[in-house]
Amino acid sequence: MAVIHDQKRTITMTTIYCDEAGNTGANLLDPEQPFFILASNDFSEEEATALLDYVRSAQGGEPKFSTLRRRPESIARLIRFLSDPRLNKDRVCISVFHKRYMIVTKLVDLIAETLIHKIGGDLYERGGNIAMSNLLYYCMPTFCGEVTTDTFLQAFVNLIRHGPEEAKDAFYVAGRQMVDASVNESFKKYLIYFTEPALYDSWYHGFDSSHLDPAIPALFHQIVVWGARKTSRFDVLHDHSKPILASAETFALMMAGLGEESQTIGTDRRKIIFPLRATSLSQGDSTAYPQLQVADLCAGALNHFYKCHATGQSDDLSKAVEALGCLDWGSNFMLPQPHITPEALGTDGPGGCNSVEKMVRYLDSKKSSWH
Repeated sequence: MAVIHDQKRTITMTTIYCDEAGNTGANLLDPEQPFFILASNDFSEEEATALLDYVRSAQGGEPKFSTLRRRPESIARLIRFLSDPRLNKDRVCISVFHKRYMIVTKLVDLIAETLIHKIGGDLYERGGNIAMSNLLYYCMPTFCGEVTTDTFLQAFVNLIRHGPEEAKDAFYVAGRQMVDASVNESFKKYLIYFTEPALYDSWYHGFDSSHLDPAIPALFHQIVVWGARKTSRFDVLHDHSKPILASAETFALMMAGLGEESQTIGTDRRKIIFPLRATSLSQGDSTAYPQLQVADLCAGALNHFYKCHATGQSDDLSKAVEALGCLDWGSNFMLPQPHITPEALGTDGPGGCNSVEKMVRYLDSKKSSWH
Protein backbone atom coordinates (compact mmCIF):
# COMPACT_ATOMS: atom_id res chain seq x y z
CA MET A 1 0.00 0.00 0.00
CA ALA A 2 1.19 3.53 -0.75
CA VAL A 3 0.29 6.04 1.96
CA ILE A 4 -0.20 9.70 1.04
CA HIS A 5 -0.10 12.18 3.92
CA ASP A 6 -1.56 15.66 4.02
CA GLN A 7 -2.53 18.03 6.84
CA LYS A 8 -6.14 16.85 7.03
CA ARG A 9 -6.10 13.14 6.35
CA THR A 10 -4.11 10.04 5.52
CA ILE A 11 -5.06 8.18 2.32
CA THR A 12 -4.05 4.57 1.87
CA MET A 13 -3.74 3.76 -1.82
CA THR A 14 -3.38 0.28 -3.23
CA THR A 15 -0.27 -0.51 -5.27
CA ILE A 16 -0.19 -3.10 -8.04
CA TYR A 17 3.14 -4.93 -8.35
CA CYS A 18 4.26 -6.31 -11.74
CA ASP A 19 7.04 -8.59 -12.95
CA GLU A 20 7.61 -10.53 -16.15
CA ALA A 21 9.08 -13.75 -17.50
CA GLY A 22 10.26 -14.78 -20.96
CA ASN A 23 11.43 -11.38 -22.17
CA THR A 24 13.99 -11.98 -24.93
CA GLY A 25 14.21 -8.39 -26.15
CA ALA A 26 14.68 -8.14 -29.90
CA ASN A 27 14.85 -11.93 -30.33
CA LEU A 28 11.10 -12.50 -30.52
CA LEU A 29 11.53 -15.76 -32.42
CA ASP A 30 13.76 -17.37 -29.80
CA PRO A 31 12.67 -21.04 -29.85
CA GLU A 32 13.79 -21.47 -26.22
CA GLN A 33 11.52 -18.68 -24.96
CA PRO A 34 8.35 -18.67 -27.09
CA PHE A 35 6.16 -16.92 -24.47
CA PHE A 36 6.13 -13.63 -22.61
CA ILE A 37 4.26 -13.54 -19.30
CA LEU A 38 3.43 -10.55 -17.11
CA ALA A 39 2.09 -11.20 -13.61
CA SER A 40 0.83 -8.69 -11.07
CA ASN A 41 -0.71 -8.66 -7.60
CA ASP A 42 -2.10 -6.29 -5.00
CA PHE A 43 -0.70 -7.91 -1.87
CA SER A 44 0.47 -5.97 1.14
CA GLU A 45 4.07 -6.34 2.24
CA GLU A 46 2.96 -8.59 5.09
CA GLU A 47 0.90 -10.86 2.82
CA ALA A 48 3.68 -11.19 0.26
CA THR A 49 6.27 -11.93 2.94
CA ALA A 50 4.07 -14.70 4.34
CA LEU A 51 3.60 -16.21 0.86
CA LEU A 52 7.35 -16.23 0.29
CA ASP A 53 7.86 -18.30 3.44
CA TYR A 54 6.86 -21.32 1.32
CA VAL A 55 9.91 -20.95 -0.93
CA ARG A 56 12.51 -19.19 1.16
CA SER A 57 15.66 -21.24 1.72
CA ALA A 58 17.58 -21.57 4.96
CA GLN A 59 20.35 -19.46 3.43
CA GLY A 60 17.94 -16.56 2.92
CA GLY A 61 18.20 -14.30 -0.08
CA GLU A 62 15.63 -13.41 -2.71
CA PRO A 63 13.65 -16.41 -3.98
CA LYS A 64 13.76 -16.38 -7.80
CA PHE A 65 11.85 -18.74 -10.06
CA SER A 66 14.90 -19.20 -12.30
CA THR A 67 16.78 -20.62 -9.30
CA LEU A 68 13.99 -22.58 -7.64
CA ARG A 69 13.02 -24.53 -10.76
CA ARG A 70 16.38 -26.33 -10.83
CA ARG A 71 15.93 -28.57 -7.76
CA PRO A 72 13.15 -31.09 -7.00
CA GLU A 73 12.80 -29.93 -3.39
CA SER A 74 12.44 -26.34 -4.59
CA ILE A 75 9.77 -27.39 -7.08
CA ALA A 76 7.83 -28.93 -4.21
CA ARG A 77 8.05 -25.63 -2.32
CA LEU A 78 6.86 -23.76 -5.41
CA ILE A 79 3.82 -26.01 -5.65
CA ARG A 80 2.99 -25.34 -2.00
CA PHE A 81 3.34 -21.63 -2.75
CA LEU A 82 0.95 -21.89 -5.70
CA SER A 83 -1.50 -23.84 -3.55
CA ASP A 84 -2.07 -20.96 -1.15
CA PRO A 85 -5.69 -19.74 -1.52
CA ARG A 86 -4.55 -16.12 -1.43
CA LEU A 87 -3.17 -16.65 -4.92
CA ASN A 88 -6.48 -16.32 -6.76
CA LYS A 89 -8.06 -14.46 -9.66
CA ASP A 90 -9.03 -11.52 -7.43
CA ARG A 91 -5.51 -10.90 -6.13
CA VAL A 92 -3.32 -11.95 -9.08
CA CYS A 93 -3.50 -11.11 -12.79
CA ILE A 94 -1.56 -12.55 -15.72
CA SER A 95 -1.06 -11.71 -19.39
CA VAL A 96 0.22 -14.40 -21.76
CA PHE A 97 1.76 -13.56 -25.14
CA HIS A 98 2.80 -16.14 -27.71
CA LYS A 99 5.58 -14.07 -29.26
CA ARG A 100 5.53 -15.61 -32.73
CA TYR A 101 1.78 -15.10 -32.93
CA MET A 102 2.19 -11.55 -31.63
CA ILE A 103 4.44 -10.76 -34.60
CA VAL A 104 1.66 -11.91 -36.92
CA THR A 105 -0.91 -9.76 -35.09
CA LYS A 106 1.43 -6.78 -35.50
CA LEU A 107 1.69 -7.46 -39.22
CA VAL A 108 -2.08 -7.20 -39.32
CA ASP A 109 -2.39 -4.18 -37.00
CA LEU A 110 0.39 -2.05 -38.48
CA ILE A 111 -0.07 -2.92 -42.15
CA ALA A 112 -3.44 -4.46 -43.06
CA GLU A 113 -5.54 -2.48 -40.58
CA THR A 114 -3.90 0.79 -41.65
CA LEU A 115 -4.45 0.12 -45.34
CA ILE A 116 -8.06 -0.98 -44.84
CA HIS A 117 -8.76 2.05 -42.64
CA LYS A 118 -7.50 4.35 -45.41
CA ILE A 119 -10.22 3.09 -47.74
CA GLY A 120 -12.94 3.45 -45.10
CA GLY A 121 -12.98 -0.04 -43.65
CA ASP A 122 -12.71 -1.18 -40.04
CA LEU A 123 -10.72 -4.39 -39.63
CA TYR A 124 -11.34 -4.35 -35.87
CA GLU A 125 -15.10 -4.67 -36.39
CA ARG A 126 -16.36 -8.08 -35.25
CA GLY A 127 -12.79 -9.24 -34.69
CA GLY A 128 -11.65 -9.11 -38.30
CA ASN A 129 -8.09 -8.39 -37.20
CA ILE A 130 -8.05 -11.50 -34.97
CA ALA A 131 -9.52 -13.65 -37.74
CA MET A 132 -6.87 -12.47 -40.21
CA SER A 133 -4.11 -13.05 -37.66
CA ASN A 134 -5.27 -16.59 -36.99
CA LEU A 135 -5.58 -17.35 -40.70
CA LEU A 136 -2.08 -16.04 -41.44
CA TYR A 137 -0.51 -17.78 -38.45
CA TYR A 138 -1.73 -21.21 -39.51
CA CYS A 139 -1.67 -20.82 -43.27
CA MET A 140 1.67 -19.11 -43.88
CA PRO A 141 3.86 -22.06 -42.80
CA THR A 142 1.39 -24.55 -44.32
CA PHE A 143 1.22 -22.93 -47.76
CA CYS A 144 4.57 -21.13 -47.92
CA GLY A 145 6.82 -23.32 -45.79
CA GLU A 146 8.15 -22.87 -42.27
CA VAL A 147 11.61 -21.63 -43.23
CA THR A 148 10.21 -19.08 -45.71
CA THR A 149 7.71 -17.89 -43.09
CA ASP A 150 10.38 -17.57 -40.40
CA THR A 151 12.51 -15.49 -42.75
CA PHE A 152 9.55 -13.23 -43.55
CA LEU A 153 8.57 -12.72 -39.91
CA GLN A 154 12.16 -11.94 -38.93
CA ALA A 155 12.41 -9.48 -41.82
CA PHE A 156 9.29 -7.70 -40.52
CA VAL A 157 10.77 -7.52 -37.01
CA ASN A 158 13.98 -6.08 -38.46
CA LEU A 159 12.07 -3.47 -40.47
CA ILE A 160 10.11 -2.22 -37.46
CA ARG A 161 13.13 -2.26 -35.15
CA HIS A 162 15.83 -0.94 -37.50
CA GLY A 163 13.95 1.14 -40.06
CA PRO A 164 13.69 1.16 -43.85
CA GLU A 165 17.27 2.12 -44.73
CA GLU A 166 18.58 -1.05 -43.18
CA ALA A 167 15.71 -3.48 -43.58
CA LYS A 168 13.04 -2.42 -46.12
CA ASP A 169 14.53 -4.17 -49.15
CA ALA A 170 15.05 -7.42 -47.24
CA PHE A 171 11.44 -7.31 -46.01
CA TYR A 172 10.02 -7.13 -49.53
CA VAL A 173 12.44 -9.73 -50.84
CA ALA A 174 11.17 -12.05 -48.10
CA GLY A 175 7.60 -11.10 -49.04
CA ARG A 176 8.16 -11.99 -52.69
CA GLN A 177 9.56 -15.34 -51.59
CA MET A 178 6.36 -15.95 -49.60
CA VAL A 179 4.20 -15.30 -52.66
CA ASP A 180 6.38 -17.43 -54.93
CA ALA A 181 6.44 -20.29 -52.41
CA SER A 182 2.69 -20.43 -51.76
CA VAL A 183 1.17 -23.67 -53.01
CA ASN A 184 -2.31 -22.18 -52.66
CA GLU A 185 -3.20 -19.58 -55.29
CA SER A 186 -6.15 -18.18 -53.32
CA PHE A 187 -3.95 -17.55 -50.28
CA LYS A 188 -1.71 -15.20 -52.24
CA LYS A 189 -4.37 -12.48 -52.13
CA TYR A 190 -4.10 -12.36 -48.33
CA LEU A 191 -0.38 -11.66 -48.67
CA ILE A 192 -0.75 -8.60 -50.92
CA TYR A 193 -1.06 -6.16 -48.00
CA PHE A 194 2.34 -7.25 -46.69
CA THR A 195 4.26 -8.09 -49.84
CA GLU A 196 3.42 -5.29 -52.31
CA PRO A 197 6.14 -2.58 -52.22
CA ALA A 198 3.82 0.00 -53.81
CA LEU A 199 1.75 0.02 -50.60
CA TYR A 200 4.70 0.76 -48.32
CA ASP A 201 4.28 4.54 -48.09
CA SER A 202 0.62 4.10 -47.17
CA TRP A 203 1.32 2.19 -43.97
CA TYR A 204 4.88 2.81 -42.76
CA HIS A 205 5.03 5.71 -40.29
CA GLY A 206 8.42 5.61 -38.60
CA PHE A 207 7.83 2.85 -36.09
CA ASP A 208 10.28 1.86 -33.37
CA SER A 209 11.03 -1.16 -31.22
CA SER A 210 8.23 -0.34 -28.78
CA HIS A 211 5.67 -1.37 -31.39
CA LEU A 212 6.86 -4.97 -31.10
CA ASP A 213 7.48 -5.23 -27.39
CA PRO A 214 4.93 -7.41 -25.58
CA ALA A 215 5.77 -5.75 -22.24
CA ILE A 216 3.86 -2.61 -23.21
CA PRO A 217 0.46 -4.04 -24.29
CA ALA A 218 0.70 -6.56 -21.44
CA LEU A 219 1.06 -3.80 -18.85
CA PHE A 220 -1.70 -1.77 -20.50
CA HIS A 221 -4.04 -4.74 -20.16
CA GLN A 222 -3.03 -5.33 -16.56
CA ILE A 223 -3.89 -1.74 -15.64
CA VAL A 224 -7.24 -2.08 -17.44
CA VAL A 225 -8.05 -5.26 -15.48
CA TRP A 226 -7.14 -3.75 -12.13
CA GLY A 227 -9.12 -0.63 -13.03
CA ALA A 228 -12.20 -2.85 -13.40
CA ARG A 229 -11.47 -4.77 -10.20
CA LYS A 230 -10.86 -1.79 -7.93
CA THR A 231 -13.44 0.66 -6.59
CA SER A 232 -10.70 3.24 -6.02
CA ARG A 233 -7.64 4.23 -8.00
CA PHE A 234 -4.17 2.78 -7.50
CA ASP A 235 -0.45 3.09 -8.18
CA VAL A 236 1.57 0.66 -10.31
CA LEU A 237 5.09 -0.51 -9.47
CA HIS A 238 6.94 -2.53 -12.12
CA ASP A 239 10.21 -4.39 -11.73
CA HIS A 240 13.00 -2.63 -13.64
CA SER A 241 12.21 -2.77 -17.37
CA LYS A 242 13.74 -0.67 -20.15
CA PRO A 243 10.66 -0.84 -22.43
CA ILE A 244 8.37 0.27 -19.60
CA LEU A 245 10.73 3.08 -18.63
CA ALA A 246 10.83 4.27 -22.25
CA SER A 247 7.02 4.23 -22.41
CA ALA A 248 6.39 5.92 -19.05
CA GLU A 249 5.30 9.21 -20.59
CA THR A 250 2.76 7.50 -22.86
CA PHE A 251 1.32 5.58 -19.91
CA ALA A 252 1.05 8.85 -17.96
CA LEU A 253 -0.91 10.38 -20.85
CA MET A 254 -3.33 7.44 -20.79
CA MET A 255 -4.12 7.80 -17.09
CA ALA A 256 -7.22 9.68 -15.99
CA GLY A 257 -6.60 13.06 -14.43
CA LEU A 258 -7.67 14.04 -10.93
CA GLY A 259 -11.46 13.82 -10.80
CA GLU A 260 -11.68 12.60 -14.42
CA GLU A 261 -14.15 9.77 -14.99
CA SER A 262 -13.23 6.78 -17.12
CA GLN A 263 -15.62 5.34 -19.70
CA THR A 264 -16.21 1.95 -21.30
CA ILE A 265 -15.00 1.90 -24.90
CA GLY A 266 -14.54 -0.82 -27.51
CA THR A 267 -16.76 -3.58 -28.80
CA ASP A 268 -17.97 -7.07 -27.82
CA ARG A 269 -15.66 -8.89 -25.37
CA ARG A 270 -12.91 -6.34 -26.07
CA LYS A 271 -14.48 -3.49 -24.11
CA ILE A 272 -12.10 -1.67 -21.76
CA ILE A 273 -12.25 1.12 -19.19
CA PHE A 274 -10.39 4.21 -20.42
CA PRO A 275 -8.61 6.45 -19.56
CA LEU A 276 -6.67 4.17 -17.24
CA ARG A 277 -7.54 4.36 -13.55
CA ALA A 278 -3.96 4.09 -12.32
CA THR A 279 -2.52 7.27 -10.81
CA SER A 280 1.18 6.57 -11.36
CA LEU A 281 3.68 4.14 -12.85
CA SER A 282 7.09 3.65 -11.28
CA GLN A 283 9.84 1.04 -11.20
CA GLY A 284 11.44 -0.73 -8.28
CA ASP A 285 14.06 -3.29 -7.31
CA SER A 286 12.60 -6.69 -6.48
CA THR A 287 15.00 -7.08 -3.56
CA ALA A 288 13.13 -4.27 -1.80
CA TYR A 289 9.59 -5.46 -2.54
CA PRO A 290 8.37 -8.96 -1.61
CA GLN A 291 5.32 -8.31 -3.81
CA LEU A 292 7.61 -8.14 -6.87
CA GLN A 293 9.16 -11.44 -5.80
CA VAL A 294 5.68 -12.99 -5.65
CA ALA A 295 5.01 -11.63 -9.16
CA ASP A 296 8.28 -13.17 -10.39
CA LEU A 297 7.30 -16.59 -9.07
CA CYS A 298 3.81 -16.39 -10.60
CA ALA A 299 5.12 -15.24 -13.99
CA GLY A 300 7.83 -17.91 -13.99
CA ALA A 301 5.40 -20.69 -13.12
CA LEU A 302 3.00 -19.69 -15.90
CA ASN A 303 5.85 -19.37 -18.38
CA HIS A 304 6.99 -22.87 -17.44
CA PHE A 305 3.48 -24.25 -17.97
CA TYR A 306 3.09 -22.75 -21.45
CA LYS A 307 6.54 -23.90 -22.56
CA CYS A 308 5.66 -27.43 -21.47
CA HIS A 309 2.25 -27.22 -23.15
CA ALA A 310 3.79 -26.02 -26.43
CA THR A 311 6.20 -28.95 -26.55
CA GLY A 312 3.64 -31.55 -25.49
CA GLN A 313 5.52 -32.27 -22.30
CA SER A 314 4.52 -31.97 -18.66
CA ASP A 315 6.03 -32.31 -15.21
CA ASP A 316 4.88 -31.92 -11.63
CA LEU A 317 5.05 -28.13 -11.74
CA SER A 318 3.18 -27.68 -15.02
CA LYS A 319 0.50 -30.11 -13.86
CA ALA A 320 0.14 -28.20 -10.59
CA VAL A 321 -0.20 -24.86 -12.39
CA GLU A 322 -3.20 -26.19 -14.31
CA ALA A 323 -4.73 -28.22 -11.45
CA LEU A 324 -4.54 -25.33 -8.99
CA GLY A 325 -6.42 -22.95 -11.30
CA CYS A 326 -3.50 -20.63 -11.97
CA LEU A 327 -4.68 -20.20 -15.57
CA ASP A 328 -7.77 -18.48 -14.16
CA TRP A 329 -5.65 -15.57 -12.95
CA GLY A 330 -5.85 -13.78 -16.29
CA SER A 331 -8.06 -12.81 -19.18
CA ASN A 332 -5.46 -11.59 -21.67
CA PHE A 333 -4.18 -14.56 -23.64
CA MET A 334 -2.61 -13.64 -26.99
CA LEU A 335 -2.51 -17.18 -28.28
CA PRO A 336 -3.26 -18.47 -31.79
CA GLN A 337 -6.55 -20.26 -32.26
CA PRO A 338 -7.96 -21.99 -35.36
CA HIS A 339 -11.00 -19.68 -35.39
CA ILE A 340 -11.99 -17.01 -37.92
CA THR A 341 -15.73 -16.41 -37.47
CA PRO A 342 -17.06 -13.73 -35.08
CA GLU A 343 -19.15 -16.36 -33.31
CA ALA A 344 -16.15 -18.61 -32.64
CA LEU A 345 -13.99 -15.63 -31.67
CA GLY A 346 -16.61 -14.17 -29.34
CA THR A 347 -16.56 -10.88 -31.25
CA ASP A 348 -20.13 -10.77 -32.54
CA GLY A 349 -21.49 -8.61 -29.71
CA PRO A 350 -23.72 -5.64 -30.57
CA GLY A 351 -22.78 -1.96 -30.66
CA GLY A 352 -19.71 -0.28 -29.25
CA CYS A 353 -17.01 1.89 -30.79
CA ASN A 354 -13.51 1.59 -32.22
CA SER A 355 -11.36 1.76 -29.08
CA VAL A 356 -8.17 2.59 -31.02
CA GLU A 357 -9.74 5.70 -32.55
CA LYS A 358 -11.07 6.76 -29.14
CA MET A 359 -7.67 6.38 -27.50
CA VAL A 360 -5.84 8.21 -30.30
CA ARG A 361 -8.22 11.18 -30.05
CA TYR A 362 -7.87 11.21 -26.26
CA LEU A 363 -4.07 11.17 -26.42
CA ASP A 364 -4.00 13.91 -29.06
CA SER A 365 -6.21 16.17 -26.96
CA LYS A 366 -4.20 15.50 -23.79
CA LYS A 367 -0.88 16.18 -25.53
CA SER A 368 -2.28 19.48 -26.79
CA SER A 369 -3.34 20.48 -23.28
CA TRP A 370 0.06 19.55 -21.84
CA HIS A 371 1.99 21.77 -24.26
